[in-house]
Amino acid sequence: MRIYVALFAGLVGFKAFAAGYGVVDIQKVILTVDEGVQARKSLEVEIKKKEAELLSRKKELDKIMEDVQKQGSLLSEEAKMNKQKDFQEKAMSLRNDEMKFQNEMKSKESQATQKIAVKVAKITETLAVAKGLDIVFEASNAGLVYVKDPIDLTPDVIKAFVSDVGKKEAKK
Repeated sequence: MRIYVALFAGLVGFKAFAAGYGVVDIQKVILTVDEGVQARKSLEVEIKKKEAELLSRKKELDKIMEDVQKQGSLLSEEAKMNKQKDFQEKAMSLRNDEMKFQNEMKSKESQATQKIAVKVAKITETLAVAKGLDIVFEASNAGLVYVKDPIDLTPDVIKAFVSDVGKKEAKK
């Protein structure tokens, strides 16, 4: 009898606890709010500019390779070696610059999203307290496969973020 009472009490306690949970999709918030949209546009402009520069350098490498192939029989061994060395140096430089640029973009994107995520966390906390929630999961990264009837705070977080409430909360 005690086992059933303890089990029942445990289930009732779990049910009461489980009812106070919510989810928020931070990625959706980031992609929806103006600050996130502007950050994404800014990064895209920078990426396109750099991609154009890198493409120009790749075309230069292709031209060097084409010249070596066309003039291969006419060039002296020293001239071939110099062109190959020039090609290898430029190719290595291009590869290094591409990797450096990718790392810079990842870092900039991370910084931009981190700023927004901090604001979202503060807003989410305020909303969770106001709604009496015990736990709020991040919907896309929490590893949740199934949650029955969660309270989705994402629309409320977006509204709060773009409203004065969100702006005041972000300044805290």
